[in-house]
Parts: sequence; structure tokens; C-alpha cells
Amino acid sequence: MIKEFFCPVVDNDVRSLMDRTSTKNIENISGVVAIFETLTLAYFILTRKSIGSDELISVVSVLFCILSCLCGFLVTRSMLKKEKLNHYSVAFLNAAYWMLMSGWAMWSSYRHYQRDGQMLTFYAVEILMVIFIILKPWLSTVLIFVIYFFLYLMLNSIDGAAGINPTNYSILVLVSFIGMGMRYHSLRKASEARVELAKAKDSELQDKINILQAFLDIYDKVNLIDYNEKTEMSMRDKEQTKHYIDFGNQTHTVMTQDLRVGVMPDQLKSFIEFTNITTVKERLRGKKLLSEDFINVTDGWFRAQYIPVEVDDNGVPLRVVFTTRNVDEEKQKEERLLRIAMTDELTRLFNRRSYEEDLSGYVGKELEKDFVILSADVNGLKKVNDTIGHVAGDELIKGAADCLLLAVGNKGKVYRIGGDEFAAILHTEAPETVCRDIESQIENWHGKYSDKLSVSIGYVSYAENSGLDVRDLEKKADDEMYQAKARYYQKNGRDRRTHKKS
Repeated sequence: MIKEFFCPVVDNDVRSLMDRTSTKNIENISGVVAIFETLTLAYFILTRKSIGSDELISVVSVLFCILSCLCGFLVTRSMLKKEKLNHYSVAFLNAAYWMLMSGWAMWSSYRHYQRDGQMLTFYAVEILMVIFIILKPWLSTVLIFVIYFFLYLMLNSIDGAAGINPTNYSILVLVSFIGMGMRYHSLRKASEARVELAKAKDSELQDKINILQAFLDIYDKVNLIDYNEKTEMSMRDKEQTKHYIDFGNQTHTVMTQDLRVGVMPDQLKSFIEFTNITTVKERLRGKKLLSEDFINVTDGWFRAQYIPVEVDDNGVPLRVVFTTRNVDEEKQKEERLLRIAMTDELTRLFNRRSYEEDLSGYVGKELEKDFVILSADVNGLKKVNDTIGHVAGDELIKGAADCLLLAVGNKGKVYRIGGDEFAAILHTEAPETVCRDIESQIENWHGKYSDKLSVSIGYVSYAENSGLDVRDLEKKADDEMYQAKARYYQKNGRDRRTHKKS
């Protein structure tokens, strides 16, 4: 406890702040004392009709004080211009300045004491030193005892220091010692608090810089929109130029106006609505971000986002970051994954999942007159699998898929919904023609393992069954296909029941 009071360990940053504060204190007190003593000297000279030896000594004494203070002022002013102060130079300056001013005060008070006067100069100087001089407690304690000891010796040489009460004098020494120690530790604590606050702010600033840098690393464009200042600024712009936003007459920022030029024409309307700066605040209220994807005619897909970085108490954004990032590769990956999820691996047709999703999109909706559902099934697949092998069976399935795909063309989508089952959703006013085209493709098909291919087909059109919904149409198309399949087996003299799902 005692060691900590007299010889405290101080962090370098704290000590540096204390050194600068103590040096600034000497600069201030030196300047004030120099001005005060100059005015005092001028008044003293002007009010004297003549100047004798005593007056001359007083003038010289005050001049010494003024010059000492001016030197202290100039030295500290020069030191404070440096970015970093040398601790030992600061400690030496404080000790030297204190000793110099105390020495002058002792000599001045000694002269007053000789004439039975009060030692007000000494006490005033010591009070100032306690307030403004910053030294480690062990050093200030030593200097205090030295100063008061030598003053007592000087007064003792005059009259045995009879005008000094030893108890009061000792109390003054103790008060000076305590005052210097408390002054040092109060400044230390204040400096520690300031340093901690500065470090916290630096840490917060660094965090913001890191976040901003992360934004710059991730996004192609990063603009800061300040609704209070009504400005837009590109964070990638080295000059940090701010562009004024006239919310009364302006609906889009400089960046979005530039981006608009490259947006696909069919997406332009959506882009203009999304980037309308006058509606962003309300759309962002209470949200973490606004995000939407668009296509640039040159660079492909890009993602535009509005991210609030500062909001008011009601959650309304005050400052917003607008970013863009190219996501074309990401979109292509999504499309590939979607194709995989929606595509049959063997035939590369759309799969049952895709069929069900597409069909569900028609549920509860008014169907168009040219809406057609087609159902198809490969005949004799089981026999081929059993006699020739599954490679030959796969060849038939792929052959049926190719024939269906070629015949349907751009009239609709073809799906493989089971092992040998196919379906198609068409928009055509001539489904019979499509069926004939399928049969024609099948007749001309030849494989490596099989010379011929047979497919049973059933279809139903909404134009002829307007009272049915999409699920009823699907069921009826299946029924038509199974009837066709039954006719096939009957014609070829085979029992359908022994070749179920074949």
C-alpha cells in the first residue's frame, strides 16, 4: 500500500498523458505568473517617486521571477510541439521549475522576514506548486522536506526562527506532502480513465473500420446514404466525395442512376421501384436489410441491398449503406442444383417433383382452353429387362423420352414420373397431332438392343372437359393411357395382369 502510494507503477500511455498534462500546466502557470508579475512590477515602478536600493532589489527579484516564468513558458511550449515527450525530461523540468520558483520565493520571503513581514510569497508559490506540479510522490516528498528544511535554516539564522510556530510549520509540510501525493494520484486516475476511454473508442473505431473493410472486400459497390445530411458517398472513393440528394425532386441516387443503364429491360421497372430512395426509409423500418437480385446485360446477376447502419428510436434508418455484389456464379450454381433436383438422371427430362410442382400451380386457377395433360407408358419393359437386361430396358426408357421430347417440342414440358411412366403438360389446340407425331417418332426409332419401341398414350384436353379441374384431368389422362395399354396387350395377345407396370 505504502509502496504503491510512493512508487506507483504506471502504464506507458497513462504516463505519457500525465507528462503532457503536467507540461501543459507549467506552460499555463508560467504564462499567468509572468503576466501578473509584469503588471505588478509596472504598478510598483509607476507608483514610486524614486527608487532606492531596497526598491531596486525588489525590482530585480520580480524581474528574475518574470524571466524564469518566461523561460518556463517557452521551454514547455517547445516541448509540447513534439508528438511524444521524454518522461525524464518532463520530470526534470517539473523538479527544476519547482526548485527554481521555491528558491525565489524563499529568498523573497527571507527579505520580508528580516523586516518582520509575512512569508506570503513562499506560501503562495508552494500552493501553486502543489496544484500544478506533477511528480511521483517519493520525489515530491523529498523536495518538500528539502525546501522547508532550508527555509527553516535561513529563518533560524535571523532570529532562531522565532517567528515560526514549529507545529504549524510541520503541519504545512504535511499538507504540502499530502497535497502533492493526492494531486499525482488523482491525475493518474483521470489519465487512466481517459486512456481507457480512448482505447475503447479506438477499438470501436477499428471494429467499424474492419466492418467497412469487410464490406469493401465483399461488395463491388458500397455507398453510404445519410438521411440527416441528405448526402450519398462512395466508400470506395479515395476522395470521399459527398453528393447532395434533393429528396424533393430526386428519387434515385447517383449510383443507382448509373446502375440503371445496364439492367435488363424486363427488370428495369422492378429495379427503379426497389432503388427509389424516397421509399427506402419506410421499407427498411424495423428490418435488417432490403435485398433483391437483378440481371446486368454485361455482367449477369447482381444483388442490390440496403443495410441500415444507424436508426432512430422508432427503428427508422438515419444512415443506410447501399451495396451491390455480382452473384452470377452463385445464381448459376443455384440453377444447376435446381435442374438436378428437378431433372430425371437417366432421361434428363423433368422429374416427378417438377411435375407435381407445375401441376400444383394450376390448382384453383382458371385453365386455358388449350391446356392438355398427356400420359404415356412404355409397353413390354418388364420382358426386355428380364430377357435382355436392364441396359436394354434403360435404352427403351431413353428412347421413349427422346420421342416424346421431339414431338412435344415447344408446346410444353415432358416429365418422367416413374420407372416407365411419362407425362406432359401441353398448351396446344391440336393434341391429336402431337400424339401422331409421338407415334411417328416411335415407329422410326431403333436401338442397339431393341429394334422397336412401343408406348401407350392417353391425353385429355380442357377444351373438351371444361367441367374438370386439373387433378381430374390428370386422372382422366391416366385412365386414357391405361385403356390404350390394355388395347395394346389385347392386340398382341398378352395378359396385362402378368406384366403389370411394364
